[in-house]
Amino acid sequence: MTYRQRVIDALNHKQTDVTPSIFEVTKGFAANYKKIYPCEDVEKDLNSHAVFGRYKKMEFLKDDLYEDLFGVQWQLGGDGGDIGIPVNRVVTEDTVEEYEFPAIDEKMLEDGLNTMREDTEHFRMFRLTYSMYERAWAMMGMQDLLVNMAMDEPCAMRLMERVCEYELHLLDRVLDEDFEGVYFGDDWGSQHGLIMGKDIWDRYIRPFMKEMFDKVHSKGKYVLLHCCGYIEELFPDLIEIGLDCYNTVQPELYDLAKIKREYGKDLTFWGAVSNQQFLPHSTPEQVFEGCVQTIKTLGKDGGYLFSPTHALTPDIPPENIRAMKKAVESVQW
Repeated sequence: MTYRQRVIDALNHKQTDVTPSIFEVTKGFAANYKKIYPCEDVEKDLNSHAVFGRYKKMEFLKDDLYEDLFGVQWQLGGDGGDIGIPVNRVVTEDTVEEYEFPAIDEKMLEDGLNTMREDTEHFRMFRLTYSMYERAWAMMGMQDLLVNMAMDEPCAMRLMERVCEYELHLLDRVLDEDFEGVYFGDDWGSQHGLIMGKDIWDRYIRPFMKEMFDKVHSKGKYVLLHCCGYIEELFPDLIEIGLDCYNTVQPELYDLAKIKREYGKDLTFWGAVSNQQFLPHSTPEQVFEGCVQTIKTLGKDGGYLFSPTHALTPDIPPENIRAMKKAVESVQW
């Protein structure tokens, strides 16, 4: 069975021979891994089942500062991560209408599409990171966006409308290509619940996500969502608007057996091995045993993509990730 077919079967809640796994790595982790386990591609060495068609600009202004396609500048921290924190604002309450969204970068888009065109072995996803709320707060600033949402200021809704229009236009450009799914990245959760509250999510986020999910499904592709934090209260809504797969399933926040029992017939779960508390601080033996248990909890009857909860960072021992790979191979269904 191919990597691609395993993921498709899992998304359709069919039991596969082994549970499909997905690994993403930061540059720092990849360098550490290759010192111990020489290879050309760490993700392929770990038998990751997916590839991503990326559409993301990172123009470095300094070693630790880059600018994205929208003019937002991101300051990298010292944790080895590849994202950073915005340090400027490209829109204010008064300039939402005047802001000119960037034209599609044709070369960058072609590079992302070519990654998927050249690979028919893996499950292929076109990646829309910062797809709604995250794109809006990166442009306006999180505090200002949340205040404007809470005060029901017209600028907040208009910014969300314009972000959605941009994303729909980008989807129109790619959805006739041959690939399997679209990955939306949009963090709505904290460790304790929604950042903005359910009422505001219903008003400012849900309708736009549904519009994008519907467009993806109209082309016969799967919808996969990355959202950090604890968002279990949204699961019924996400199922209703058509989500196929939820990532990242932080196990320190969720009762894995409960969500599998209550939502596992409708949602595929992706993740559930903690980057925060488990992988950096455990022994390979502990990782192996914990991962086997996670696979047995979430992987029965399909509906699970085994994975760390985020891209692997340099504080995680490479030996622990090899233990994850061994755990996957050891659980035969």
